[in-house]
Amino acid sequence: MLWSKNLGFWRHNIRLERVLGYYSDRLLGQHPVNAIPGGMRMNLEVHRPHAPPMPAGRVQHGEVGKRQPRDGRTRWGVALALTLMQHAAAAGQAAPALPEALQAYVDESLKEWEIPGAAIAVVKDGRPDALYVFGVLELSRPEAVDVDTIFDAASLAKSFTAAAIATLVDEQRLAWDDPVRKLLPAQEFPDPYLTANVTLRDLLCHRTGVAATNGAWMFSDLTPKQLIGLVKNMRIDAPFRTRMIYSNVGYTIAGETAAAAAGMSWEELVTQRLLVPLGMKRTTTSFDAAPSMGNCASGHAMLSPANSYEDPSIKGYVQRPTPRGTARNSTAPAGSLLSSVTDLATWMIFQLGDGTLADKRIISPEAMNQMHSPHIIIPTTPAMRAARQVRFFPGYGSGWQVMDYRGESLLWHTGAGHGQRAYMALFPGARLGIVVLLNSSKVEGLHLALGARIADHCLELPTRDYCAELREPWERDLRAWENSVRERLASRRTGTAPSLALSDYAGSYRDPLGLDAVVAHADDELVMRYGGGERAKLMHWHDDTFVARWENPFHAEDYFTLVSFELGEPGKIARLRTTLGRDAVDAVRLEP
Repeated sequence: MLWSKNLGFWRHNIRLERVLGYYSDRLLGQHPVNAIPGGMRMNLEVHRPHAPPMPAGRVQHGEVGKRQPRDGRTRWGVALALTLMQHAAAAGQAAPALPEALQAYVDESLKEWEIPGAAIAVVKDGRPDALYVFGVLELSRPEAVDVDTIFDAASLAKSFTAAAIATLVDEQRLAWDDPVRKLLPAQEFPDPYLTANVTLRDLLCHRTGVAATNGAWMFSDLTPKQLIGLVKNMRIDAPFRTRMIYSNVGYTIAGETAAAAAGMSWEELVTQRLLVPLGMKRTTTSFDAAPSMGNCASGHAMLSPANSYEDPSIKGYVQRPTPRGTARNSTAPAGSLLSSVTDLATWMIFQLGDGTLADKRIISPEAMNQMHSPHIIIPTTPAMRAARQVRFFPGYGSGWQVMDYRGESLLWHTGAGHGQRAYMALFPGARLGIVVLLNSSKVEGLHLALGARIADHCLELPTRDYCAELREPWERDLRAWENSVRERLASRRTGTAPSLALSDYAGSYRDPLGLDAVVAHADDELVMRYGGGERAKLMHWHDDTFVARWENPFHAEDYFTLVSFELGEPGKIARLRTTLGRDAVDAVRLEP
């Protein structure tokens, strides 16, 4: 049974106040941006399982995110507040809870959607305002989520890549508008003009015009250097600097450029310039290292049984833990960030400030402004504006979507890891930050819906049941999935056989990117591997077309993949065609 640490436990309010300024000044330094005139109180709730609840007493529910009057003379830095929260967590305590009505809504929504585990943080006026944790690290395991649990924040990494570059800009090791070739002379783009003119700013706001080409890294096993070496062969989808095309490959180039300027790896750069100074000890940029840190949430997704290609029913289509992917390291600067809700609260406080934390300058105000300013406008439709409640215009800065929410300035980004979802929203005008972490991708948009409900409360705006509004589209998508299986079966021609013996299909096939799809024959089976990465058994579908059954169930569920072989001269296969993600692959057979 899933349970929330914020419900049904003994609550004891601890008031922390009137700590001598000597300690905060000596340990942390004066921090005018986050100092609270007149002192600061921090309510911590002690949780004791299976004990009767204490009277509500002094716990101030219903006021999270709203400005509170303070008394006394102590000024605490935000780092001290976060340190106290971490010590409290280690002692079995938690930060101030969400207001009762809001907490009940979050609890009910997570239970209704059967989300295994979640963590939420709210920061306000330069300090942590609330932390919330729910459920377990993995279904069928007893370990509970806590404030130090590491979630897969995925594309939230982009704001860290931009910030790491900002530190180098401040040191004049590079400039936002430096051509990439200045630091990566070997880097080529699909067009000579792009090769000569693409800058870091272009990469950070996704305006190069180069196609996303996600299949090149999602199914392969490439190093970042190998991946960016393929860019010269990628398709151009828009004229330079005219349209935003979200590009994980572009951020990988930006990360490699920054690494060259700093004389260290991107991972070392982010760790030394950001994670260490900010005290983010439960954060890593290494996808492979996260499990060894312990207390790491597993992803979950709706996965169907192995025979779903032949069975149009949804029987057995259930939420299960997903295996950890093998294709994250190649695009680490774009999507390899694993972090706890407490650490991400620190990140939000830093991003909402002036580039300092605990009176330590990390990034200049000018560079902070560059990251948070739009550098390309994103066209909108009336439906998009209504759905996102946008009044003005959206754009993309450096690592952040830049728009408004119901008229309030907003910086935001999402992360979509393997079976996990993250959403971070910053409201600079209100000095408010919200992060929502879920270890399930069962329902798309739930992290956004929870964030919107919390934002409405904190901004004192009329609200609605965003989570309930997800039900109809979710059920519609489920029906669409069932119908797509039926359509596949209807399109399959029965009574056919391959033109050749299975062994004749084996070989290496090279696509225009320069990646090889290698088809091997053994034990009367064909196995395909693309770019040295994910493996799939090729099962006969009809004629000379096979269906790829990916060994990774996450890929098997998300990517129904047909692989067609084309005959050339009699008795010989000439090429292989398939679609990986959204990318068409037309690969020519290589001579042995």
